[in-house]
Amino acid sequence: MGVRLMPYRLTLQGDTTVHLLYDPVTSSLCRDDNSGEQLVHPAFTTDDPVSWPVPPRVSPDNPGRKANIRTLKIQMGFKCNYACAYCNQASWNSFLGGAVEDAKLFLRNLDSWFATGTEAKDGGGDLRIEFWGGEPFVYWAKLKILGKELRRRYPKARFNVITNGSLLDDDKVDWLIAQKVGVQISHDGPVQKYRNPEDILDDPEKCRLIRRLMAAAGQLDNGDEPSCDVPAFGFGFGTVLTRWNYSLAAVRRHIEDKLGVPPGSISSNTEEILLPYDDDALACVPQDARDHRAALHTLFTEAANGLTVPGCNSVRRKIEDFLDSLSKKRPIAALGQKCGMDREDTIAVNLMGEVTTCHNVSADDPHHNLGNVRDLAAVRLDTAHHHQTRDECRNCPVVQLCKGSCMFLEGKYWQAACDISFTYNTAMLAAALYYMTGMTLTRIDSLDGGFIRRPGTSSAEVVRLAPADRADAVNA
Repeated sequence: MGVRLMPYRLTLQGDTTVHLLYDPVTSSLCRDDNSGEQLVHPAFTTDDPVSWPVPPRVSPDNPGRKANIRTLKIQMGFKCNYACAYCNQASWNSFLGGAVEDAKLFLRNLDSWFATGTEAKDGGGDLRIEFWGGEPFVYWAKLKILGKELRRRYPKARFNVITNGSLLDDDKVDWLIAQKVGVQISHDGPVQKYRNPEDILDDPEKCRLIRRLMAAAGQLDNGDEPSCDVPAFGFGFGTVLTRWNYSLAAVRRHIEDKLGVPPGSISSNTEEILLPYDDDALACVPQDARDHRAALHTLFTEAANGLTVPGCNSVRRKIEDFLDSLSKKRPIAALGQKCGMDREDTIAVNLMGEVTTCHNVSADDPHHNLGNVRDLAAVRLDTAHHHQTRDECRNCPVVQLCKGSCMFLEGKYWQAACDISFTYNTAMLAAALYYMTGMTLTRIDSLDGGFIRRPGTSSAEVVRLAPADRADAVNA
């Protein structure tokens, strides 16, 4: 299925104006002149031609399957001690209390469906296991049982937990380091108040614990907390951008200042601009064209000026991935979904063995309950929409960066998510082109009768330059 994406003309401005032709179907970028010269960059690799695997285009009419699991996302439950304004899990209140029987049952049944082949070879070095909530440390008794036993079975697997950090104490930090469970603390910097009225970074004790984790991850020099060996112990912060703040640099400054650590010390990631899963979240995203422009300009300027590259891992990786797509001519057919949950070897499951579309939705919702691991062969991912089954994605110049936004959103939430992802990823495209050319992307035009995402839109303004800025677009 699919209408072939048409090429796009990219207008870049600096001392002069340059036009490029970009085709996201073939990852071709060349000059729009008689030469047709392909653009190159020192970051491009010169490996032999790549043999690209082609992931299935999952959809309700072509459901995906789950097998040979390598990435396991364990949904502990949705109970949380925060009430974030935009949390897409807030409507689910599943809480099984402090009893640990379900965790023990989960472990007893695990070998029948997880890492049953070569995945567990050599200590499970190819495996990734994630613990999700709600707030996972609400389920501390279960988490201890799961983490200890899973580490025994898979000593080289990568473990990770996402937490708001408010329940951390020395016992938990000791356990995390001993079991080498990487930690990401969710924190939105100067607008953290929309997550919780109290900022954990205003608590000196929580800051001390975070510095312990940073030292264990090798991010701070602390003789009392030696860094961990393989598998690497990772620690960082994860940020969601909302209409109250589009600056990742401001988030970094806020966190480092509160922790009292040197600039550049923390490892940071972003989930990009919030994708709305309900009406409450819709109120937290860009509301109009002015908001979208502010987001795009902020994200582009920070990336182009080196404030988020390499400082924010997510931004750096996205730009590197785009450059790699150009270097290796990655075809659109080889592109999977952004979240990876369309992959056959990636699964989200609760402690009862119920498989869900992803870790952010509950098995209590029949629409997202895909089956049970007791019969893994019968599980069907019939809630997802691969990007090449979406009209907007098949006509989008940034699909190689966006990778389809959220695969299960529909209706007005999908429309808003598409708009938001287009803004974010257009900023990333502009930043990547700035690194390649030293020029600023100001406009994208569709060619050959095509359109940009939706019929009637044949062009998109990108970075708006004042006349005095055109010679030095970023640093003026």
